[in-house]
Amino acid sequence: MDAIKKKMQAMKLEKDNALDRAAMCEQQAKDANLRAEKAEEEARQLQKKIQTIENDLDQTQEGLMQVNAKLEEKEKALQNAESEVAALNRRIQLLEEDLERSEERLATATAKLAEASQAADESERIRKALENRTNMEDDRVAILEAQLSQAKLIAEESDKKYEEICTTLHQNYWPYACRTYTSAHIT
Repeated sequence: MDAIKKKMQAMKLEKDNALDRAAMCEQQAKDANLRAEKAEEEARQLQKKIQTIENDLDQTQEGLMQVNAKLEEKEKALQNAESEVAALNRRIQLLEEDLERSEERLATATAKLAEASQAADESERIRKALENRTNMEDDRVAILEAQLSQAKLIAEESDKKYEEICTTLHQNYWPYACRTYTSAHIT
């Protein structure tokens, strides 16, 4: 009789340990899911930022194309003015001033292009870093999901063993020895 009580206490302790492990695994799974959701949200926000930067780059490039088109127009005007140089000294002076302004705009546009190019390079570097981070988080989530599956299998096996032992005790030794508790009763 004492042996049965000791065995029942040992089985109860095993069951309690299994329930504790199952609860811990469930909490770990919840924590992992929360971290995964945060990582996904962060990735979405970063993707939006990347899209905004890309849109800004497109607008800057369009502006540069417009400036280049204007510059070409000014250069054509300068060529036409140079053909009239002999008769129009005053006109030459005005066209030279116009040329200087065009060159200043070209320098400004070139500086802006260099800045836009540098911003694009930085955006690409950030995108790659975020992509690497997302891949690492995906790997981590996969590992945690595998661990959760394994923990669930262990909990199910423990429940089955407990039910088998309770059935055996109930049939062979003591009709009221066990009450069946399964993982379905545990939240």
